[in-house]
Amino acid sequence: MEDDDHLKDINEKYRDITDPKNWVKMFPTIESFKKWLMIGTLEDVESTLREFENAELYEYCSVILEVIKDKSE
Repeated sequence: MEDDDHLKDINEKYRDITDPKNWVKMFPTIESFKKWLMIGTLEDVESTLREFENAELYEYCSVILEVIKDKSE
């Protein structure tokens, strides 16, 4: 049972880390967030957009859409 608790704790920490609302805290500016997006593939950025839309982080979604446009040209 202790292993189950440990696994639940790890899963909860992973969800917290990957939650877009927490993820954006790692970036001091929108520009640094945009630079991070530019590292990913178009598919990566599109996947990120879906997650940020679900989290209703629309300010960041607009930046993600700009990067998608740039990567699509």
